[in-house]
Amino acid sequence: MDNVINGKLLEACEPQTGEGANGAWKRQNFIIETFAQYPRKVCFTVANDKIDMSQFPIGSIIAVSINIESREYNGRWYTDFRAWRVEQGQQVPPQNEIQGTVTFVGQEASGTSQNGKQWKRQEFVIETSETYPKKISFSIWGDRINKTLLTPGKAVTVSVDLESRKSNNGSWFSSAQAYRIVEGIQQQQPMPQAPSNQTFGVDATTSANPFGSSATIAIDPLTSEQAATQDAGDDLPF
Repeated sequence: MDNVINGKLLEACEPQTGEGANGAWKRQNFIIETFAQYPRKVCFTVANDKIDMSQFPIGSIIAVSINIESREYNGRWYTDFRAWRVEQGQQVPPQNEIQGTVTFVGQEASGTSQNGKQWKRQEFVIETSETYPKKISFSIWGDRINKTLLTPGKAVTVSVDLESRKSNNGSWFSSAQAYRIVEGIQQQQPMPQAPSNQTFGVDATTSANPFGSSATIAIDPLTSEQAATQDAGDDLPF
C-alpha cells in the first residue's frame, strides 16, 4: 500500500552497511517535518542506493512515496516507512490511509505519563489486500475511537498520523496512530503532485479496489497537548 508524504527535509543520516543472510545491505534514513496543523517528524528508510538523497538540500520541500510495513519482535510490533520515490513536493497536509483485513487485536495498555496524566493505548494489525500483502500495525490512544469495527477478519480503511521518534541511543522508531476508521476498503484518490524534473526512485502500480463502505468512525486529529500526553506512555520503546 502506497502513501505520499509531503514535508520539509530536516536531516539525511549517514548511510549504514552490513552483511545479512541475503548478502551485503545498505540503508539510509532521512527525516522530514510534515505540514500538518501540528507538524510531526517522520523518518524514512532508503535501501541499497535506490534514491540519491544528496540531490535534495536540507530545507527542501519534498514528496516521499512510501510503503508501510510492520514486523513483530519479542511480542512487540515495529513499523518501517520505506521510501521508493522522492520528488519535489508541496506544502499540503498529510492524508495517509492503510487498508486491509484486521488480523490482530492487542490488549489495552494503560499507565501514567511523566506529567502525571493517565493514558490508554491499544494496538491493532491489519494485512493489506495487495499482490504482496503486508502487515501494518497502528495504535488507538484513549477512547477517541469506537473500536467495534476492529474485529478479526473485518475489512477496514484506517486514516493515520505517521510519526517517528529518536531514542537515547540515536535509533529512530516509527508508529502510526489512527484517527478515523471506515468499514470496507476504499478507492484511493491519486495525490496531486507538483511538476518536477527532479525525481528519484522506481515506479509502482496500484490496483483499484471493488469494495465499498457502509460505516465510518471518525474524530479530529490529536491536539499538541494530547499528543504530548500520549507520547509519554511508559511501554513505548523510545
